[in-house]
Amino acid sequence: MTRVRPGRMRTLVRALLARDAHRRFEARFALLDSLARRLGLRLYNRNLSWHEDEAFLKLVREFDPAETIVRDRRYVAWSLARSVRDLDGDSAECGVLDGATSYLICAAGEGIPGRRHHVFDSFEGLSEPGTADAVTDVRAWTWQAGDLAVPLETVRRRLSRFDFVDYHPGWIPERFGEVADRRFCFVHVDVDLYQPTRDALAFFYERLVPGGILLCDDYGFTTCPGARRAFDEVAARTPQRSVVHLTSGQGLLVRRGAEGT
Repeated sequence: MTRVRPGRMRTLVRALLARDAHRRFEARFALLDSLARRLGLRLYNRNLSWHEDEAFLKLVREFDPAETIVRDRRYVAWSLARSVRDLDGDSAECGVLDGATSYLICAAGEGIPGRRHHVFDSFEGLSEPGTADAVTDVRAWTWQAGDLAVPLETVRRRLSRFDFVDYHPGWIPERFGEVADRRFCFVHVDVDLYQPTRDALAFFYERLVPGGILLCDDYGFTTCPGARRAFDEVAARTPQRSVVHLTSGQGLLVRRGAEGT
């Protein structure tokens, strides 16, 4: 990145202080973008309307009034869960952490007669990473067994608004049999590692209703190469053949209506 010349700097400073809101906004973004690029980072697109979606932000504040970061992945999960609201079937999340995404999924499906939301988590953190989970990016976090542990009691308390949540504590896939006879319209998988991701995807994809969505939170992250490998392996055996890789880092599969017919 080249150094900003004094003349351009004076122009930028004047723009930062301008009365015109648009000019001031553009100048501030340009200044931060320049600094970010010098540090090898990138800013998010500045004109995305979801940053101002009041329905979504209200839910975020309900779950955690102290939340200051508007997370794109949570917005994607909420939007997709809403998009299948009129489909039959339950929802589920594998790897619930503190319950933030389950809160949004439940809010999206609230009021649907007979719908249940199923939570699968060890509540003891991650299992031991395997060889498929070896991280090659030197900048990336390396997972350890026990990372991301949140007690079951904490999640129950944070999801207490909803009376249709079923908890299945234990290591994936040992509790899946409890929902083997259920059908699902939306399943969120966020377990970071290869084996539990593969087990979750293989189990739930076959139980999606036509049009149902299977969303993997970890697909595009260098910290989770095993999750990506697992999703690619499962996707290769479906009519879709490949994962829809979102720029948020998530990946998704949609169950086609013609499958199995």
